[in-house]
Amino acid sequence: MTSGEVGPLTSTYLFSATVNLGKALAPIPLLEGGKRVVEPITGGTIYGPGFNATIDGGVAAPIVVTNNGTTTQIPFIYAYGHASDGSPFYIEEVGIGSTATQNTRLIIQVSGKYEGLQQLYILGQPTLNEDRTVGQVECWSVPLP
Repeated sequence: MTSGEVGPLTSTYLFSATVNLGKALAPIPLLEGGKRVVEPITGGTIYGPGFNATIDGGVAAPIVVTNNGTTTQIPFIYAYGHASDGSPFYIEEVGIGSTATQNTRLIIQVSGKYEGLQQLYILGQPTLNEDRTVGQVECWSVPLP
């Protein structure tokens, strides 16, 4: 490789998160088009080699836009809870994709044993069950150049 070229990036599996969703509010129509769907996060778990925690609560508030028959979803997910070492955490997750497949970036604020997560670029792939009662997010770290 020459200067300025980036080699292949390798991701490292960090954790999976399962969130339980409560009843959604009625969709909120947005002036610029689309709608916001607000769904409370009522709890959940995070488990894996890089992070273990209990989700106490939060909110998922995606924006859904349909244009020319194509639906795009922009997820906005916020969760909080306690890591396995007792440290509190807060997660912000934002991304884009179709209603079936999305890619997101997670920002994790935590101290204690997992403080190093604050320095990672974390990618996620969220999915929902058909009833929109349980969400799953698979998460990997990607090295920064």
